[in-house]
Amino acid sequence: MKKLIAVLAVVVSAGAFAQDNSAPKINQGASGMQGNNMMSQMNSLTLEQQKEFNEMKTTQMVKNKKVMLDIKEINIKIQKEQIAEKPNQKKIGQLIDKKSKLQAQQQKDSIKFNIDVKEKFGIEMMGDKSCKMMGKMKDVKGMKSGKMKNMDSDEMKNIKNG
Repeated sequence: MKKLIAVLAVVVSAGAFAQDNSAPKINQGASGMQGNNMMSQMNSLTLEQQKEFNEMKTTQMVKNKKVMLDIKEINIKIQKEQIAEKPNQKKIGQLIDKKSKLQAQQQKDSIKFNIDVKEKFGIEMMGDKSCKMMGKMKDVKGMKSGKMKNMDSDEMKNIKNG
């Protein structure tokens, strides 16, 4: 009887650890199926459309890179001002405001680019970013218990600030 139980335990554990090789493996990465879907949409474009899309994308990337460098430069200025012997709060505030404007404009430009690509080529670039963001935030206090749906903005700020 003990041997039978031992054999059954080995068989059950072997079955639990066995891999299913029948299903094709798809590397979804961080964006899930969105990357594969976008690639299939790209393949349906003509060569001329692909060239135009790539030019638009390159222009957007160059523009985005310039803004990112400007933001990094502002961050360095803020850090320098913070470590100064007498930090100028007014100057720090102005730098933060300037940085915020750049970030807001960058986001607007990104959304405009996504909409333009969708309208011109029918390629969905956006995906559901809110769900991805929620997935990344699952370790934040209050998120694990499912209280997130019923929270107001003050409770969200409290969670955000720790």
